[in-house]
Amino acid sequence: MLKLRSIRSRITVTYLLLVAAVMILTGFIVMNKLEDYYLTLKQENLERAGKLLAPHVSSYLDADYEYNRLNNIAADFARQIDARVIILDGRRVVKGDSRDGELVGQALSRPEVEEALQGRTGSGVQHSRLSRQQVLQVAVPLVHGQTEGQGAIFFSASLNPLHETLAAVRGFFILATLFAMTLTAGLGAFFAHRLSGPIKELTAAARLIAAGKLERKIPVTSRDEIGELAAQFNIMADSIKETKKRLTRFVADVSHELRTPLASIHVCLQSLQHYEMKEEEQREFLQDINQETQRLIYLVEDLLDLTRREEVADKREIISLNIPINEVLNVTIPRAARKELKFSTQIPENIPSFNISPDAFKRVLFNILDNAIKFTPSGGWLKLSVEPREKDLRITVQDTGCGIPLEELPFIFERFYRVDQARSRDLGGTGLGLAICKEIVELYGGTIGVESREAEGSIFYFTLPLSSA
Repeated sequence: MLKLRSIRSRITVTYLLLVAAVMILTGFIVMNKLEDYYLTLKQENLERAGKLLAPHVSSYLDADYEYNRLNNIAADFARQIDARVIILDGRRVVKGDSRDGELVGQALSRPEVEEALQGRTGSGVQHSRLSRQQVLQVAVPLVHGQTEGQGAIFFSASLNPLHETLAAVRGFFILATLFAMTLTAGLGAFFAHRLSGPIKELTAAARLIAAGKLERKIPVTSRDEIGELAAQFNIMADSIKETKKRLTRFVADVSHELRTPLASIHVCLQSLQHYEMKEEEQREFLQDINQETQRLIYLVEDLLDLTRREEVADKREIISLNIPINEVLNVTIPRAARKELKFSTQIPENIPSFNISPDAFKRVLFNILDNAIKFTPSGGWLKLSVEPREKDLRITVQDTGCGIPLEELPFIFERFYRVDQARSRDLGGTGLGLAICKEIVELYGGTIGVESREAEGSIFYFTLPLSSA
């Protein structure tokens, strides 16, 4: 039994069944139409023949001695129309028979004759037991003088020519069907191979990717859907490869970030445990442990924020942004003052209310301001601006800090990415703040970006669409 598991076999069998169904249906319709046309044409010809013959035989019906003449007339006419001709009087008695007067003197009772004796043309198809074939029988009224129904002319025509024609047509359709199915099988197999070949390559490449081998590329040989699928597959493979690299780097960065403070804590604890120290030295070691522990807490909190950012962002409420902005400023302005930084703001009194999470918004704004404070040297300045625009609300933080090199800008919002690794760790950064900001802002349908020049300062900004206001 054929197992239709492959696309090739399914397509081929589907095409074969479709072609067979179309050819069988077409053959059935053509055969029926041809048979109906032949019978109608044959009947019309016999009717016309009857009307032509009637005037020649009507005057001989009353004379019994005219049997031979009627037989001869019927025989001559029968040869011309290729049908048996029988002439009957009004009592259904045969007066002339084209077949050597075989039925002369006998009564012929047929439904078609009854129709003709009532002045209507009668016709029908039946199987002849004598000739063992189907015949078309037509009876035409015979007009004698001014009165109709005085007799009838009965025709019996063999349908063997029709059956031979139908057999020839049927044979033609059978051959045409076999040829069409053979051609369809070949073309179906060819196109199915063209279709399934790239799919098999995609399947093999998918297996390799599942096994961790991401270097496999699918050749793009066409511009159709298969070619587009192959191109997208290659893009997906590159994306997975890049994601794997980022994941590996992410795990390595997390491990490194955790290892450094843990190692410091371990050294301090070992020292406290194995060495006698003065109280002041112990306080210094405990302060170092507290500082490294705090770094661990910040790192774990940032990692948790990454995993639950959608949960936090979904805790929405309708609030005026003046409230969370002022709460963030109450924390950051004193920090800027302690570092001798000038802090200015440009905030409208009536900011539109937004349906957002206050905690998520404060996290974004605090991270950006916190970075500006960290990386701006004493004596510099920073500015917070809030600008309602036509379609969104733009929040900008500008500083006169160390700036970001141009080649680093495309990566600044990636996880664990830091422009100056050593300096960022010294300042307590985890490299996750801006990545968290980007993901939160994009969850609300906004955008985030940066403009910066090295040694001149940076401008960080993010937008919130007014559709969520």
